[in-house]
Amino acid sequence: MKKVRYTVEYTLTAPDGTVIDSTEGREPFTFTVGEGEVIPGFEREVSQMEEGEKKTFTLQPSEAYGERREELVETLPRHLFQGIDLQKGQTLQGTTPDGQTFLVRVVDFNDESVTIDHNHPLAGLPLTFTVKVLKKEEVE
Repeated sequence: MKKVRYTVEYTLTAPDGTVIDSTEGREPFTFTVGEGEVIPGFEREVSQMEEGEKKTFTLQPSEAYGERREELVETLPRHLFQGIDLQKGQTLQGTTPDGQTFLVRVVDFNDESVTIDHNHPLAGLPLTFTVKVLKKEEVE
């Protein structure tokens, strides 16, 4: 069965208009529909576009990185972070007991504890994309 591959230029902006990510000055972005390479709403919107078309759309959190979940914020003892030069907002990589890696963001810390957030940094935000389809092709 053939699949469709898109090559696009895009700009992603936050609700306040801040540019979060863009292909400007970089290579265009390529993804294949149905491969789980992009967030669901982005795939749905781009799949309705034709080569050469440009459009702007806003995705709600449920179509992007999900709602923020407060239960994914936890405070742990500082000694678990020994040897790490902590900074608020920094991303740390951890490993689960079964070897899976994960990322967390440092929310706050003091001499006793460290508060980390397992939510995706864009969780809870409506995201606006401006996309131009450069190429749409069928692939095996």
